[in-house]
Amino acid sequence: MTRELTLDATGLAGALSEKDLEHLAAAATRAHEKTLSLRASKSIGFLDLPDDRATAKAAMDFARALDPAIDTMVVLGIGGSSLGPRALYSALAPAFDPLRPRAPGMPRRLFFPDNVDPITFRALVDLLPPERTLWNVVTKSGGTAETAAQMLVVIDHLEKTLGARAKDHIVATTDPEKGILRATARARGWRTFDIPANVGGRFSVLTAVGILPAAVAGLDVTGLLDGARRMRDRALEPELRANPALLLASLLHHHHAQHARPMTVMMSYVDGLYDTADWFRQLWAESLGKDGHGPTPIAARGATDQHSQLQLFAEGPDDKTYLFLTAKERGGEIEIPSSELANGAPDYAYLAGRGMGELLDAELVGTIGSLRKAGRPTARLELARPSAGALGELLMLLEAATAFAGPLYGVDPYDQPGVEDAKKRAYAALGRPGFDALAKEIAAAPGPDPRWML
Repeated sequence: MTRELTLDATGLAGALSEKDLEHLAAAATRAHEKTLSLRASKSIGFLDLPDDRATAKAAMDFARALDPAIDTMVVLGIGGSSLGPRALYSALAPAFDPLRPRAPGMPRRLFFPDNVDPITFRALVDLLPPERTLWNVVTKSGGTAETAAQMLVVIDHLEKTLGARAKDHIVATTDPEKGILRATARARGWRTFDIPANVGGRFSVLTAVGILPAAVAGLDVTGLLDGARRMRDRALEPELRANPALLLASLLHHHHAQHARPMTVMMSYVDGLYDTADWFRQLWAESLGKDGHGPTPIAARGATDQHSQLQLFAEGPDDKTYLFLTAKERGGEIEIPSSELANGAPDYAYLAGRGMGELLDAELVGTIGSLRKAGRPTARLELARPSAGALGELLMLLEAATAFAGPLYGVDPYDQPGVEDAKKRAYAALGRPGFDALAKEIAAAPGPDPRWML
């Protein structure tokens, strides 16, 4: 079986004794059995998504049938509804793809306005020609306030500019049966795609949430699912050292529980993978941060953050583990010229004739070496190259590791009660019906103390 992703966990496991490994293996077995029992009962569905080729075919057929004049898709979503497809686009589309001139038909460019800041959202709506833009409304519940607000603004804009043709420029990705968005789509005749009922938002990148935008952008969705299936099959292995997802979850939990390292830094040395680290932040934090406990994920970019965060990482508190994302082959190189300027100055001459990617790889070696010298635990996730198959393996590895970490932490990795409470308070502040009691509680809360108003 071809593997396009390698996990080198040497720097995480190096200090473990055989007794430690036995303890890890016993806990890992229980976490693995718990996760597979949830899969068997159909309570969770993300492990089965690589086998769903019908959604991939429907998404590719939809993309091919789109009006060739449409050259842009905007994904209206927040959290997992935006972070997942953005990670796919950043990793697999050409760099700076939205800036490239478009020809009729595929591939289309993508935008992800995953917030409700009126300045940025108005700018995007005003800049995109309505007749050339498709808006994809993505929310499983259908009632996510930020996405609903975006959708209402866009629908008003499209109906004023396109009239009856507005429905041809909207697609909805939501629950198969329930929710206000499903009802709205049916009433207005919008094309729809389903998010399986047993797949939560932060585990949804391999559903239509990620697959549809990827298909519209002309990305290799078949290769993505093939890679995810390869890693899924490895994640089903019960043996700790044969299962990279189970091993990663166990080692990160061990460093947290036994060595007071509650933070995990994911540092990408491939610019296109930085949004994968951003996606991982939600996956790890929202799944595991509960009951007063949980790990904190931090996204970083190499070599950029060597000039901002690395000082803290190397000489600050020893309370972090480090995951490095890189690629063996980047898919391109820029040679630094052996010019008169370069060769005439010793501080430049060592760079002449080298590659920029070679420099970035050297920076990675330097960073890992300095952290290991300082006793910091590290692991390396290396893609053979930034391909769809390798990315599929990486995403499934991180999803499965998160699922296994839930039982290790003693929490349900599939709910988010803290997020729900904040949503309810926002609804109450806006006067949404059904939240009157909470609105009164908010109104009765003490105001600012003048002593601290500076």
